[in-house]
Amino acid sequence: MKKLFSFVLVLFSFLLVACRQPTEQSVEEPNPQSSLVSEQVRVQLIVKFDQSSQEKTLTLEKEETIMTILKANYDIKEVNGFITAIDGVEQDEAAKRYWLFKVNGQMAPKGADQIVVKDGDVIEFYQESF
Repeated sequence: MKKLFSFVLVLFSFLLVACRQPTEQSVEEPNPQSSLVSEQVRVQLIVKFDQSSQEKTLTLEKEETIMTILKANYDIKEVNGFITAIDGVEQDEAAKRYWLFKVNGQMAPKGADQIVVKDGDVIEFYQESF
């Protein structure tokens, strides 16, 4: 009798498991908009020449280096990562006048080809004598 009771109990357990309602499994589908939205970076680029200055507000599709942005917007000459001319305005080594730049009002700690811009950066190029 004990064996019969155990058999019925096991059989009943299997029937309960087999007859239960299936649970809904949620499958997360990728959001098509999130994969299409690229990170945009907005920066302000200022170039001060002798008597004038040019300001541009740029919206970039991705983070780029300052050198890449400058080359895309101006005619640049460079030597070993140092900017020697912007739109034909060259540095004057005899007068010790060189192109320098600031990022957010601070002297740049690295070269323009090494600094990746961040959203809201203000980049200012100017000539200064030493």
